Amino acid sequence: WPGAVWPRCARSAGSAQPRTPPARAGAVPAGAPAELCAWALSSDSLLDPFPIDVIQENYVRNVRNCIFSVVYPTPFKSRVHLVAVSKDVLENILDLDISVKGSSDFLEFISGGKVIFGSVPLAHRYGGHQFGSWAGQLGDGRAHLIGVYTNRHGERWELQLKGSGKTPYSRNGDGRAVLRSSVREFLCSEAMHYLGIPTSRAASLVVSDDDVWRDQFYNGNIKKERGAIVLRLAKSWFRIGSLEILAHSGELDLLRRLLDFIIQEHFPSIAMNDSNRYLEFFSTVVSETTNLIALWVSVGFAHGKLPDGIGFRG
Repeated sequence: WPGAVWPRCARSAGSAQPRTPPARAGAVPAGAPAELCAWALSSDSLLDPFPIDVIQENYVRNVRNCIFSVVYPTPFKSRVHLVAVSKDVLENILDLDISVKGSSDFLEFISGGKVIFGSVPLAHRYGGHQFGSWAGQLGDGRAHLIGVYTNRHGERWELQLKGSGKTPYSRNGDGRAVLRSSVREFLCSEAMHYLGIPTSRAASLVVSDDDVWRDQFYNGNIKKERGAIVLRLAKSWFRIGSLEILAHSGELDLLRRLLDFIIQEHFPSIAMNDSNRYLEFFSTVVSETTNLIALWVSVGFAHGKLPDGIGFRG
């Protein structure tokens, strides 16, 4: 990557990028840090196996022959306020002391204003269907995958900011999320977790005084709302559309590489030397997705769309 090497502590988004991806982050020992300088992420487990978008400028375009584009979050222009954090996520997943929420470095990190040591922010290229028809390239249009963290339990979690600015996949969007939808995601993901239903997790929610304009009811009545960012976590942010875009584009070698990576990292019950491993993968994903939908229905939740943006493991 062009630019200077990374310092140990967090630094501002948009600064020069590292020449080489930093070393993998290891678990922080018990006695969790309250300062982010004692904490690190890694992006190399996602960067090493796959080609990266060769264009580094951040503008909307069709992207081919890669899985990710390197793109930095765009910080809010106005003051940012902390709305909520998940104590469970901070302490038991990220190995951070709850007191970190009072740190200015932490506030800048979770709002996209600072990049943690070891992070190479990425936007993921994927495709999908809309209203029953193939829509082509979609991708992370307002989200940045800011790194992978392996905690003291040996769990590997991918961290993503949602609402953190434009990427090459933003299409006609502004790269932002608003407070009402961000509150909904924060509360629903944590509620699903405590109901025992597979879900992503929400670590934090911030709001700014930046104006974001939205037509909430799609009736032509555009109103001013406040911009917000959620820091969310999942074991993987790959989804069904991650494979579909490669199949539709005829990028079959990259499709096999991504399939093998997903199977090896997230489906240990499937043997990599099994000639039928892709069929086993398909069968497992269908079964687990069906089970997930049944769990939703059991608590009265209706998705409404169930698109190919759904993850492989709920």
